[in-house]
Amino acid sequence: MPTPNLLRRTAARHRRHYFVLALLIALVAMLLIGTSATVAKNFSQFPGFAEYYASYPPRTTRPTDSEQALLFKFRPRVFVAEQQPGPIAFYDDYINYGTLVTGDGRKISDAVTPDILNAHKYDSGAVFTHEPNTTAPGRAVAFARLDRLPQSTRDPDREQSHALMVLTYHFVFRESGLPAGLEQPASALLKLTGGLNDWHQLDHYTAASVLLSSDETPIALMLQQHNYTRTYVFGEALSRPTDDRTGIDVAIRSNELYPHQPGRTQHRAIRFSDPDGMRYLMGFAKPPWISAPDVTDPEHEIDYELAFVPADDAFYVFHGYLGARRLLPGRDGPPGADYNTLPEVKPLRYQLFVGYWRKENRADLQRFERLVVERGDRRAFANAQARVFFANVQCLNNIPNGCELR
Repeated sequence: MPTPNLLRRTAARHRRHYFVLALLIALVAMLLIGTSATVAKNFSQFPGFAEYYASYPPRTTRPTDSEQALLFKFRPRVFVAEQQPGPIAFYDDYINYGTLVTGDGRKISDAVTPDILNAHKYDSGAVFTHEPNTTAPGRAVAFARLDRLPQSTRDPDREQSHALMVLTYHFVFRESGLPAGLEQPASALLKLTGGLNDWHQLDHYTAASVLLSSDETPIALMLQQHNYTRTYVFGEALSRPTDDRTGIDVAIRSNELYPHQPGRTQHRAIRFSDPDGMRYLMGFAKPPWISAPDVTDPEHEIDYELAFVPADDAFYVFHGYLGARRLLPGRDGPPGADYNTLPEVKPLRYQLFVGYWRKENRADLQRFERLVVERGDRRAFANAQARVFFANVQCLNNIPNGCELR
């Protein structure tokens, strides 16, 4: 029969094992959402961003009246689950409640205004810590902007410029949690960190972009999902919106955006678009070991307002941390919303087309294997997918003539 001392030592050893396992799962779980804070320094300082912004300086003016009219006309319909926290206003509901500490340690504890935040937007060491005001109900506000693809963006098959307009809507959430499809026992153990619902403060990498042709016809929808983008063509992967407003669903806890689909739905999700993850998303492999599905349950539509700020506003380009810094990797607050992907595919044309692929489409998979896995060239893959994209858009817009999608 075990002695009391042996039982105590055994129990202590089990507790240590339990803690170590919980910590390991917590460290692994940050990869499920793959936030920018997984790097040693702020992601805004990642090599390549300085060169990108030198080539593509952000616009310093708000959208014009005509652009705002387009942004209002084509704004998506947004659906959330019952009791799911919805979007808030970035400045009024988030920045207005908290403390900003500059990179040199100076503390600004009064209400942080847009002017104050913008005055420190290039301070990579600045940290804003949000202090939620539970008495303030908040209101849903999306930052909306209109971008145009450079005139050098062409259909390589026809050498004809495509003047696409990209209408992007950023929805802001007070916190970002782990995917709701995370299974037990990982979910139970991660509760010890308090991070299931609040893995890190602020989630503004929740962007929906509607692509318009030169005649202002919606042709595609691009959604930011974790650390990758996904582009869907209307008439191919999505039904065309009858009222110009496509529907999107907000995933429970993680806030990731998916095309609207009635009923509770699980969506394949990965941390990064690495080979194993992409094969899984495309439907040609089992899920990676580190993965968990997102879950949507669109029980009601939310109303929201649009706000218009220049593309060089702190919301987009803040170099520091827009949320509290925390002990575990991956739990720090993010930089500005423009730091949504690696510099290699940051130019808008690459974001659009590197995310254009179809589930169980073997040709897409073969191009990915040849160009990304073998050659390590995501831009080449994006250019190859652009050819397919434009060919399919042309086909879908000329249905009476008859054609086959590529």
